[in-house]
Amino acid sequence: MRILDVGCGDNPKGDVNIDLFFYVRGENFIIGEAHHLPFKTGVFEKVYSKHCLEHLESPLQFFKEAKRILKNGGTLECIYPTDTKLTKKTIHNLLNLHWSSAFKWRTKLTGEQKINYGGHKWQLPDDRVRRLLRKAGFIEVKFTKISFPTIRMDSDQKKKRWKIFINTYLPRWQIETMFVAKPTRNSRLHET
Repeated sequence: MRILDVGCGDNPKGDVNIDLFFYVRGENFIIGEAHHLPFKTGVFEKVYSKHCLEHLESPLQFFKEAKRILKNGGTLECIYPTDTKLTKKTIHNLLNLHWSSAFKWRTKLTGEQKINYGGHKWQLPDDRVRRLLRKAGFIEVKFTKISFPTIRMDSDQKKKRWKIFINTYLPRWQIETMFVAKPTRNSRLHET
């Protein structure tokens, strides 16, 4: 098997796709969770996950499971939201007329890095993710920032359609991070 998509939702990208809920029909979809991946050791070349990490109870446990099911030379690739500045999100949502979202960001921060907003359980700054990956046995890690221009959508009443404007007066927002990680060589031989 080549690619496993963990937390695929309704947009699966892998040869095998797994999620907690049944979103899509297909032979390559499995209901399961990221903390206990139901696969043998060393079967995938790549484990991919987009917008799943922030929802997990234990990202570290997921990283350990991903390492376990990766073949030697395999990679773990994850994309997750990282714009953790609550004020910035509130302003963004207000400017884009997302009133309910703007006020939800006033959620209290609780615990070390835990939050409770839209099912997100964690804020994931790069240094924290790097520490968790190292604990799980991943040494080579490359982070890439993904940024988007701030946009605003308005309804054109005459043409009865939406118009999209780029807010040039606001900076580009870095709202996602992607990392690609490789486990240490022959790391499975040293596990206890």
